[in-house]
Amino acid sequence: MIIVAVTMMTLSCVAASPDESAGATSAAAPAPAIAAPVMAATPGRIGYAELKALLEAPEAGILLLDVRTKEEFDSGRVPGAILMPYDAIATSFAEPDRSRRIVVYCRSGRRSAIAADILAGMGYANVSDFGGVDGWKGALER
Repeated sequence: MIIVAVTMMTLSCVAASPDESAGATSAAAPAPAIAAPVMAATPGRIGYAELKALLEAPEAGILLLDVRTKEEFDSGRVPGAILMPYDAIATSFAEPDRSRRIVVYCRSGRRSAIAADILAGMGYANVSDFGGVDGWKGALER
């Protein structure tokens, strides 16, 4: 996960008049203003137990995307997953419900992280990254 923080400071400079430099008192300069950090929205991670529970609850309406190649998908996939290679998401993926829970996974976690970021950038608000298929402790479908 990458978090971008931006901090802005406003510094006030006050020129002293001849009277102030001679010892006259004046109001103190305002304290610097610090803006709140800005955080970029990034997809969250999901673990085995949570994914398993979601898959066992049909009412959850989860959409599980295997973002690997067709050959990798055919060699074994998490039950219920559909194939959507990560490099085709931007041009081929069309889920009309942008709030639907979407979980992505790949072989090692690199492509699923990219896929999750692409989906978030497309406006899908409920995306989770399972990471690598080796995190699945159950049997794989073939």
